[in-house]
Amino acid sequence: MKLIKSQLFLRYLCSMKNNSNQIDNTLRSMGIESLNAMQLATIEANEKEQDIILLSPTGSGKTLAYLLPVLMSLNPDIQKVQALILAPSRELAQQIDQVWRSMGTGYKVNTCFGGRPSNGEKRELAVPPALLIGTPGRLQDHIERANF
Repeated sequence: MKLIKSQLFLRYLCSMKNNSNQIDNTLRSMGIESLNAMQLATIEANEKEQDIILLSPTGSGKTLAYLLPVLMSLNPDIQKVQALILAPSRELAQQIDQVWRSMGTGYKVNTCFGGRPSNGEKRELAVPPALLIGTPGRLQDHIERANF
């Protein structure tokens, strides 16, 4: 997929008071000079507060496409869960977590999924993350146990 620079992207970054430098640094640290058309369209749809559905092949940058608007919406002064991403499988939850961590945002993230003991997740949720990623069943379990 051809990478393109866009005035829209630059304008959007400039308009984001809290996160513009962080987003620029994030892209630079990931070795990304410009975003692809799908990623730019996602940012535009987010700016217009439109619903977003991404249908694109594996490896096309979908995860980054929806994580950038999440990053743009976070406020470092809020010490509670600000965004929730539901993933249908533990593998996808782990992938999203990996991409988020590679972005080097500085925001705390927790990823909750089945197939492992939940005690560690419970301890980590005692200090709420800005971003919570998880599978529906495990998150429901944490909600029922009032872990966050």
